[in-house]
Amino acid sequence: MKFPQVPPSPAPRQQKIDMDKVDPEMRKAAEGLEATFTAEMMKAMRTTVEPSEFSLHNTASDIYQGMLDQEYADSSAHNNSLGLSEQIVDYWLRSQPNPQYNEESKAQSINGRTGGTNEGKSGK
Repeated sequence: MKFPQVPPSPAPRQQKIDMDKVDPEMRKAAEGLEATFTAEMMKAMRTTVEPSEFSLHNTASDIYQGMLDQEYADSSAHNNSLGLSEQIVDYWLRSQPNPQYNEESKAQSINGRTGGTNEGKSGK
């Protein structure tokens, strides 16, 4: 059995991003996106668990559980537990014409590849 050719993924990172040098607004936006993703994932996971006869299940407990899950997601994103926000920042910065978040990034860029959908196409 022959498998189809998989298109190449975006260029791998050559170095770890120093998030302290990244614009605070960009970092906050990336952490917010990671928190939203984590909260939605936790919400979906909660729907797969059947409540037991001993669990307290009412509107107030549902609200509290949702707030607790959101707090876990926010804390996880702020502490970079999943690393998704770092990947978001890295992808966004590498897609810029002249990324300058680290001085070494220019020297270590891989032929200007971003892995975008229009990569390699002419602008005509």
